[in-house]
Amino acid sequence: MSLRNYEEDSKQEKLYREMYKNQTLKYVIDQKKNYEQFGVIKMRMFKALSLLDTFVDSSDPDLYLPNSIHAFQTAERIRKKFPNNKEYQITGLIHDIGKVLYTFKYPEWSIVGDTFVLGCRLPKSMVYYNLTVDHPDRDNTELGIYEKGCGLENLNISFGHDEYLYMVLKQNKSKHKLSDKYLDIIRYHSLYPWHSKGEYRELMNNKDYETLKNVNEFNNFDLYSKEDDAIITDDIIDYYKNLLKEYFLEEILF
Repeated sequence: MSLRNYEEDSKQEKLYREMYKNQTLKYVIDQKKNYEQFGVIKMRMFKALSLLDTFVDSSDPDLYLPNSIHAFQTAERIRKKFPNNKEYQITGLIHDIGKVLYTFKYPEWSIVGDTFVLGCRLPKSMVYYNLTVDHPDRDNTELGIYEKGCGLENLNISFGHDEYLYMVLKQNKSKHKLSDKYLDIIRYHSLYPWHSKGEYRELMNNKDYETLKNVNEFNNFDLYSKEDDAIITDDIIDYYKNLLKEYFLEEILF
């Protein structure tokens, strides 16, 4: 199975066209400010996962199933290799839960798709780079508004399900047991120009190289799990229900 093949005149091309037109630096900064305070809805993580039962990611040329299925596929791939690392399994299960943004009427271009850095030159390795022709950062400098070695945590990355779930988990840190290592995997797992194309290296600090290694390892489970069996048994569901209860102590504010 050949993965991540992006064709012309496809629904993926249409989505990325809208993304590059609307994901500006101002938009990203505004969205972060909007989510500094949470409380739109309060629910258990399994409930949030179930909201993805009907959501199919239009940006993904490899996945035609609801994202809830992909969540279990990813977690199961991790469990097969790391049967004792429950924290890693949970990360695989919840990594896309930020896509619940669709229930808040967010447009898909602000929920899904490869993420990229705003405020510096757009790398040519980006998906559908030709569609960035009118983007304000296209002709920026390599560093743009940033300093060399400033670190990923200081970058403005296009807003979507990664950054949203990361912010939710940080704001609710007293209600779960996930460590920063796994929060960073969630935060950067869609930043393909960085972790798969070698971009933004001049902006990284020493800590980011460990994160890069972790994200690339996780990508093997996330991306290639799409080749796996889509039948999720009751035993599998029950296993992860219990795991979620163990790692998420109460309802989360989204």
